[in-house]
Amino acid sequence: MTKAAFDEVIHAPLRLQICAMLSPVRGLPFSDIRDNLEISDSVLSKHLSTLTEAGYVEVLRVRADSRSRRQVSLTKPGRTALRGHLAALQVIAATAEPDKAEGVRAPVRRRAGRTTVLDPRTA
Repeated sequence: MTKAAFDEVIHAPLRLQICAMLSPVRGLPFSDIRDNLEISDSVLSKHLSTLTEAGYVEVLRVRADSRSRRQVSLTKPGRTALRGHLAALQVIAATAEPDKAEGVRAPVRRRAGRTTVLDPRTA
């Protein structure tokens, strides 16, 4: 079981969608992600740069039909961070229904160099 850990890098809506799209597959072409999210190349590039800097995705150039294309994949640390973030979101959602919150562990918020435990009972 993955430890619940709120991750601010993944939490941005488009980055969360990108990670979720990449989670069940080995990789996706840049253009497929862009088209599915209905965003521009520059917006996707910016979010992929943030995820790459965090070590969560890898963008590789691959040759296909004599053209160079970008292939995006979720790294092992990225998969772990996504599972932890989703677990943290489940904990947060469970606080909306107190009877379901019993026995749910508080998530941990990760920031550069700092870790903070989120306790829904004290929020």
